[in-house]
Amino acid sequence: MTAPAFSPTECLGRGLALLFALAIIVVIAFFVLDEANARFGVLALSVVIVTLTQPLAHGRWGRAGWLIDGALIAAFAYAGFWFFAVKQQLFTGFYMPNPSNVAAGIAGMVALILLTARAWGLSLVIMALVFIAFGFAGPSLPGLLEHFGMEIGDFMQIAWYSFDGVFGRTTGLVADNVLIFLIFGAVLERTGAGESLIHISTALTARIRGGAAHAAIVASAVFGMMSGSVAANIAGTGVFTIPMIKRQGFSANFAGAVETAASSGGQLTPPIMAAAVFVMADLVGMPFALVIVAAALPALFKYIGLFAQVYAEAVRLDIKTLPRDQIPQLTARDWLNSALVFLPIAALMATFISGKSPAMAGLVGVLTAIVTGLILNPDFRRDPGRILTALTEGGISAAQIMLAVGVIGIVLAVVNETGVAIRFATSIASVGDSNLILALVLAMCGALILGMGLPTLPAYLIIAIMIAPAIIKAGVLPLAAHMFVLYFAVYSSIVPPIAYGCYVAAPIAGGNPLQTAFVALRISIVGLLVPYVFVFSPSLLLVAGEFSWSELIYTILRLLAAVWMFATSLGGADPRLARLGLGQRSLRFAIGAAAMIPVLSFWAPACLAALAIGLFSPKPKQQTI
Repeated sequence: MTAPAFSPTECLGRGLALLFALAIIVVIAFFVLDEANARFGVLALSVVIVTLTQPLAHGRWGRAGWLIDGALIAAFAYAGFWFFAVKQQLFTGFYMPNPSNVAAGIAGMVALILLTARAWGLSLVIMALVFIAFGFAGPSLPGLLEHFGMEIGDFMQIAWYSFDGVFGRTTGLVADNVLIFLIFGAVLERTGAGESLIHISTALTARIRGGAAHAAIVASAVFGMMSGSVAANIAGTGVFTIPMIKRQGFSANFAGAVETAASSGGQLTPPIMAAAVFVMADLVGMPFALVIVAAALPALFKYIGLFAQVYAEAVRLDIKTLPRDQIPQLTARDWLNSALVFLPIAALMATFISGKSPAMAGLVGVLTAIVTGLILNPDFRRDPGRILTALTEGGISAAQIMLAVGVIGIVLAVVNETGVAIRFATSIASVGDSNLILALVLAMCGALILGMGLPTLPAYLIIAIMIAPAIIKAGVLPLAAHMFVLYFAVYSSIVPPIAYGCYVAAPIAGGNPLQTAFVALRISIVGLLVPYVFVFSPSLLLVAGEFSWSELIYTILRLLAAVWMFATSLGGADPRLARLGLGQRSLRFAIGAAAMIPVLSFWAPACLAALAIGLFSPKPKQQTI
């Protein structure tokens, strides 16, 4: 395959991205940097890398693009000069805004916002501008939104010249612990792990109806947990999996929906969870390992629900298993190649469990992936330039995510200064005192709206600050509250009208984005309900609050009953009865809904009814799996 041609400017940017990735690796391995210097340096490099790798001059701007790009880099450099000029004042708390350093801060902030729009689109930028306007308009706002407002000097102090805004703790946390996992994902993809995983998954699922879709789910789940972006994962794995699903007989919209739902679920899959696990552990104040354990069962049931929906759809469409002569035969070499995926992840987890930092665990994963690729993949070994390409792509992803986190810092600064999160939390908590379900629905809607169009980590950061405290005040355990908002931050990628994941998948599948989004919602119903389950039955998280074996067992039973009832109802088919009529579908949906209610008089009869349907439904004369 011919390598894409890059302009000299893009080559320079990619070279800096490579150096950025190498710097991240070297610092983790050997150095401890001054926190303020590290945070500014990471953001400054990110500004330059994004500017050069996505230059305006290659678009309709022409020569004016060079001037704009140069001005953006110069503006951030000027802001950097003033940042370090007042750095000592920041540490002592005696910083005083003046026209010069305020102007410099504005210049840096404008550059950051414009380049974030270039890297991620307008969603995050619009949100940041709304919050900035909210901060200045405080005295003029009605009711709950009213506050004392901000002056420009105060705003620059909290958003730029402090360690609560752009260069705040969140920026440091992401720079220290998250960026290495973006590099890890890029390296793993280049070693050939993706092709190996898809091949093995296809062979293992070929004897199940809808096997190609099941294989796609597995592949997207594994790579989704490392990508940090639903859209990026769909673009990376969807080009292989979506055509494979369509070839087996599924519609274009269904193929795109399966890929989108699986990729979104990958962001919730331990042990990496798109690196959100490290931020969540810091915000909740729990060890990383416990958060990983807590995420395991909810993610498992999310995927069981997705598998069941695919199976029911295959039954409805009468999609058979692959003929025996078309089933891929796994060889010893195939099983050996599986180490391309599982050995780096195992090495990462072993390092982490041994007590090392997340960053060091990520570094071990990167090095293991490279060594495993060199040993097992002859193509990778013959072309070691793939290593540099992978590091470059990882550096570009790291730069893009850092710009988004910097803009999130502006939002967090305004939220902290105005106290709007506390008032919002108090309002939802007052609703939760009388109706926790209503409070959770309000929190879900807020999370879906705030998360629309954003990559996983920035979406979670905003929602965790704005909404998680609200449902904690309403009586939800902190870990369950943060898991709840993370789920809906991710699911914003499949919720209309934005549904940005579906807008990436639909063109690959040749489907309609909006119809794809509605199908993705349908097949993700269990995943959408699981957060409510672990809020009311926190034993499903294994480590949240007072664990109860009895609660865990009955929660698992009712989830299994709900999974199958929802799958056959919404899919409109059962392997025993083939297609189901409207009455049967309605009954099964009602049984599934009752099984989700954590009240004995609801879930117990529902589980018995689901068992009776499974055992006593008449069998067809010729049964096919």
